[in-house]
Amino acid sequence: MHLTRAFLPALAMFSAAVLTLVSCSDSETVAQAGEDNSTQEATSSPTTTESSATTEPTTTVVSTTTEAVISDLELIGLGAFDVGVTTVTVAEETDRPLTVDVWFPIDEAGDSAPHEYTFLPGIFYRSPNAVPATFEQGSAAGPFPVVLYSHGSGGQRFIHSNFTETLASHGYVVVSADHTGDTLVESFTGSEGDLSTSLEVRPRDVDAVLDAVFGTDGPTELNDALGSLVSDDPVVITGHSVGGFTSYAAVAGIEFESGSTEPDDRIGAIISLAPFATKEVLPDSALSKVDVPQLIIVGTDDKTVPVDPNVERPWALSPGSPAYRVELVAAEHLTFTDMCDYVTFLPELGTVPEFIVTELDDRSQQGCSTGDMPIARAQDLTNTFAVRFLDAFHGDDAFIDPSTEALPDDVIFDAR
Repeated sequence: MHLTRAFLPALAMFSAAVLTLVSCSDSETVAQAGEDNSTQEATSSPTTTESSATTEPTTTVVSTTTEAVISDLELIGLGAFDVGVTTVTVAEETDRPLTVDVWFPIDEAGDSAPHEYTFLPGIFYRSPNAVPATFEQGSAAGPFPVVLYSHGSGGQRFIHSNFTETLASHGYVVVSADHTGDTLVESFTGSEGDLSTSLEVRPRDVDAVLDAVFGTDGPTELNDALGSLVSDDPVVITGHSVGGFTSYAAVAGIEFESGSTEPDDRIGAIISLAPFATKEVLPDSALSKVDVPQLIIVGTDDKTVPVDPNVERPWALSPGSPAYRVELVAAEHLTFTDMCDYVTFLPELGTVPEFIVTELDDRSQQGCSTGDMPIARAQDLTNTFAVRFLDAFHGDDAFIDPSTEALPDDVIFDAR
C-alpha cells in the first residue's frame, strides 16, 4: 500500500491507539474468563444476559463502518492518435535561429517509415512511435492545446522523445527548440557555450517559439503552417533539469546582469522534471511569482540536482495551486531522457565514433545503472502523471487522488 507524506504521522498515532485498545481488551477478557469459570456450574443465565446486552452495539458498529473503494493506479500507454513530427526553424532573432521539433496528433500513420532523430550525419535515433509528417496531416479532431518542452543543459530538443511523443498521442501539440549553445551535439563537437549565457537566453527562446506558434507579433511561417491545428488554450511548459529552470523563469520573469525577462502570461501551468532550481539561479523573489498550477516529478536518487534544494525550494516558495509532487523511488537525473535507449541503439549503427559511445555510456550512469528504477517503469509513471495533469488542467478529468487510486510503493506523492 502506498502512503503519502501527510498520512504517515497519522498512521503512527492510529497504530499506537490500536495497540493500547487491544492490550486493555485482552486483560479484560482474561479477567472475565476467570469469573465465568468459577460460576459456570451455579448458573448460565448471566452469560446469556451479557451476550444479549452486547449484541446491539456490536451490530451497530459493523453496520455503520464503510471503507472507500480504492482501485490501483492505471498506467497509461500511447493515446488514441498516431504521432507525426516535423522540424522547422524559428528565426525571429536573426542572430539566434532556433531548430524546433513539433509533435502533433495524426489520424493514421499508415506504412510511413519511423522518424529518425538526427544528431550528426549517420548518427541518429529511430523513433519507435512517431513518423515524419506535414501539418496538413494533422488530425481533424483538433485544435489541440500546446505544450512547450525545454531540454536540459547539454540536451537536445528530442532528448525525451518517449515523453513528447506520448503527450502528442494523447491530443497535444508539443514544441521543443534546441537551446543553441547548450546542446548535446555541441558538446560532442566542442562548440558549446557557457551555462550562464544559456540561462539568460533560454527564457527568450521560449518567448520566440511561442511568438512563432501563435503569431503573437504578427503572422509567422510556423503559425500559418499550423493553421487550425493548435488552440489558444493556455500553454503548459515542461522542462528537464535546466529546462525546469527555464520553465519557472518563463512564468515568473527573471532578472540577469544583462537585463530581464517579463512573465509570459501565455503559460498557464508547469510540469518540471528533475528541475535545476538553486537559489543562485532562481532567487526566492522569482519563485514567489510562480502562481500557476504545477507538477514536479523527480527521482529520489538524483545526485546531479538533488531533491533538496532543487525540489524543496519551488515546492515551498511557489504559491501556485494546485501543486503536485511525485518522487520516483531509485530514479536518477537522466531517467527523464532517452539516454538509456541511446546507449542500446546507437552503437548498433556502426557509424558512431567511439568517443561518443563512451560519453553516452558515462552519462547513462545517471539513470540506467543496476539498482536504478527500470527505465520502462519510469517512463510509464512519468507519462501517466503528466498526461493526467494535462487532462485535468485542460478538461474536466480529475487528477490522481490517492484516496481513490492506490499508488504503488515506488512512488512518493504529495499535494497541496
